[in-house]
Amino acid sequence: MQTVKKEKGSRVDPVSENKIKNESLTTELHFELLKQYTWLASAVIGAIVILIQLNAVELGKDIYISLGFLGLSIFFSLVGQDHIVDSLLKGKDIYAVSKILKLIRIASMFCLALGAGYILPGIF
Repeated sequence: MQTVKKEKGSRVDPVSENKIKNESLTTELHFELLKQYTWLASAVIGAIVILIQLNAVELGKDIYISLGFLGLSIFFSLVGQDHIVDSLLKGKDIYAVSKILKLIRIASMFCLALGAGYILPGIF
């Protein structure tokens, strides 16, 4: 990212300053969203463990499939966060890698939905 220095006598281009602020905000939002997917998948895994301990669900194939999907969701989220950091360290801006990040976010959310959805019929 570029830094904009404000000096007393010079005029700073407000468009470029705004673009830099938007890039920083966009990077933070992508990172936080992936972090929230990781947190949510971990919370669902914790809920499944509690349900197993309470004997509300039987430990079987459905549980393992759900845990697998939730683990994949966490994995995709961590890969996305790592991709953001690597891209920024290489000097790329967030807009250049936003398509791959969108794909990673969709994959993570899809695995999260499958993991939580696969266990739901067994609870009810």
